[in-house]
Amino acid sequence: MSVEIAEGGTVVAAGHPVDYATAYTWAVDNPEKITALVEDTKAFVTVIAAAEAAPQEQQQAAVYEAFTAGRPKRPGASWSA
Repeated sequence: MSVEIAEGGTVVAAGHPVDYATAYTWAVDNPEKITALVEDTKAFVTVIAAAEAAPQEQQQAAVYEAFTAGRPKRPGASWSA
């Protein structure tokens, strides 16, 4: 599954936008999804967990930061991290 950056900085994985709630659910309930998307799952989960109590705009920024920290396995053409 490729990881892209859509207009406005939204992360898109496997063709679907990823918001904080989705990234958090993957981190907690679906680690196989994270393993399929990034090289460093621990780094991804650490960033998502750290943003749990943050305001919504910081949580959304954490999604990009988590994918950057985790290093996408298949970065798309729009990925510049």
